[in-house]
Amino acid sequence: MIRRRTERGFALLTAVFVLFLLSVVLALMAASLHLRLRLVRQEAATLTLTALSDAALAEAVANLATNTSFRGRSEHPYGGGALASRVEFVAPHRYRVTARAAYAGRDREVEADVLRTPGLIRVLRWRPVAEDPP
Repeated sequence: MIRRRTERGFALLTAVFVLFLLSVVLALMAASLHLRLRLVRQEAATLTLTALSDAALAEAVANLATNTSFRGRSEHPYGGGALASRVEFVAPHRYRVTARAAYAGRDREVEADVLRTPGLIRVLRWRPVAEDPP
């Protein structure tokens, strides 16, 4: 006696449904990983820009420490970006140093009030002035 099977194609339909669900899960995971990667890249660029602006400020303060007539430096390449600085005389022994860094199409500017006396140079106040949004 031959039995008729009523479940014809059910295994194939189940396998296709499982593959569909698996592809949806993998697509969601890929989108999530892509978003995280983009955020990590933006954070890395922000950290590099912050480090470069601090390097520009340190460079300007170091030059001011050795030369009282130093008034800044035009933009020059450094660390994959570019640095520039400007030094303004404010009062006797007081200077305002503005340093700018550019990296990955973004700019960040910081400003410091510096006290320079014979044998001593000290940053009295430091603050970010402007930063381009990511």
